[in-house]
Amino acid sequence: MDAIKSPTRVKKMFGAGEITIVDPEYKYKYSLVAKCPNDGEISNVQRYDKKSGSLSDVTFKCAACFQEFQAKREDMMVI
Repeated sequence: MDAIKSPTRVKKMFGAGEITIVDPEYKYKYSLVAKCPNDGEISNVQRYDKKSGSLSDVTFKCAACFQEFQAKREDMMVI
């Protein structure tokens, strides 16, 4: 499956303080990802912080260039 923009799912993830979410209808587990600003590769979450039960900081790490970065919430996707 390709990474897709899904503001609704990303918002739910931030609200629940989780980097994954399960689709209740299809039981598919979506994960939070972002494109690396250096090479455009889809990157997974390296670490995250919670504040009052919600996600507050999410850091991604590119598997191609090994760069860690933070993305704007509107640029985050799910896969």
